[in-house]
Amino acid sequence: MGDENGEHGRAAGVTFGPLKRALREHSYPVSVGELIEQYGGFELEVGGGSERLETALERCERTRFHEPQEVRDAVLRALGEGPGSEGVTAEGSGAEGDGGGADDWSRLSM
Repeated sequence: MGDENGEHGRAAGVTFGPLKRALREHSYPVSVGELIEQYGGFELEVGGGSERLETALERCERTRFHEPQEVRDAVLRALGEGPGSEGVTAEGSGAEGDGGGADDWSRLSM
């Protein structure tokens, strides 16, 4: 089993830490406002600094999410780390085939 709070909470240069598990366990669909209310204070590690989830979600174009992966992708785009951003590295892409690694953003079974 992997460490949900360490490198396994990392996506494309952004470390989500324990927020990854919280987003995977959250009930969907969910609005941006609900996510900000519940998780807005979480700090994301970006490059050499950090940014609050609230700040990233406020830059989001979406208003509703149906899966944890959608939240991840929207946050990465808002932080300039998402698909289509220059210089993005796909850390934890699951290339090792571990099935539950850094890129596994599917919902957790309750």
